[in-house]
Amino acid sequence: MQTTTATTLGQDYLTIALDEDIFALPVATVREVLDPPPMTRVPFAPAHVPGLVNVRGNVMPLLDLRTRFGMAAAEDRETTRLIVTHVDRPGDPFLVGLRADAVYEVIDIAQGALRPAPPGSTRWPAALMQGVIQRGDRYVIVLDLAEIVAADAARPQ
Repeated sequence: MQTTTATTLGQDYLTIALDEDIFALPVATVREVLDPPPMTRVPFAPAHVPGLVNVRGNVMPLLDLRTRFGMAAAEDRETTRLIVTHVDRPGDPFLVGLRADAVYEVIDIAQGALRPAPPGSTRWPAALMQGVIQRGDRYVIVLDLAEIVAADAARPQ
């Protein structure tokens, strides 16, 4: 897991839902949140990259976070949203569309609030998370978008 530093704390995060779980993404990576546009399927693509979407002339891969984390795929519903994110990979920045079951709110993660996920406490690979925070009686899993995309790029085709 990545070490959390002051550069990842005290920033705003967008909270999203996947099934009953709550996740967070740095607002700095979010370009916009939209109703899901039509998707063009890509043959032989992994299940969690079901296709490409075109947002105002920008064609980008659609990453289904549900299937990426081993959850069952779900049909789009009224609350399903596309989150257009900017991945700042060194020398190769690009846009990725993320499918989420719902988008909630923007929260501030105070310095010191982000904790490593206890080993075995989540069903998702720890390398894809920055950590967890507690909000009331719920835990929010803070995603590491760059690691999710990097892990995807490193997979054999």
